[in-house]
Amino acid sequence: MKPLKNILGALLIIGVLFPMLLFLNPFAWGMRRAPEYVPSQRLEKVLEAMKNEINAYEQVDIDTYNNKANLWYLRDCQNQRLDSLENFEIQFSEVKNDDFVKEKIKKYVPLIEKQLECTCYDSLVFKYELKENEMQKVVLGFKIK
Repeated sequence: MKPLKNILGALLIIGVLFPMLLFLNPFAWGMRRAPEYVPSQRLEKVLEAMKNEINAYEQVDIDTYNNKANLWYLRDCQNQRLDSLENFEIQFSEVKNDDFVKEKIKKYVPLIEKQLECTCYDSLVFKYELKENEMQKVVLGFKIK
């Protein structure tokens, strides 16, 4: 009777721990990479052209990684089930000449809007840090609808 109890106890423990290892695995659930927005090739070309024009004057990086990249967001948008639209955000690294960058942004806004494949964004938001001197940094952002 004692060996039967030990076998049943071991089966009970294995029956509880095995599903926990499968379904509560931290490597399967908690460590996934967050979804990142991947722009289309046409939009990448426009952003690269804008970056090259600005880089002729000063070194700037352009990123679009903060945008909503969720597949469910895009599906809900196509099925018209969204409560509100997100903004499409374009981020620049540190900028020294604010007027020059604004001029280039105004030049490229129609091209960017044309190349956005998804109409699931409310407006374009441009963000950058304005670095006037070593001690002063100002974060600027403006919205184009």
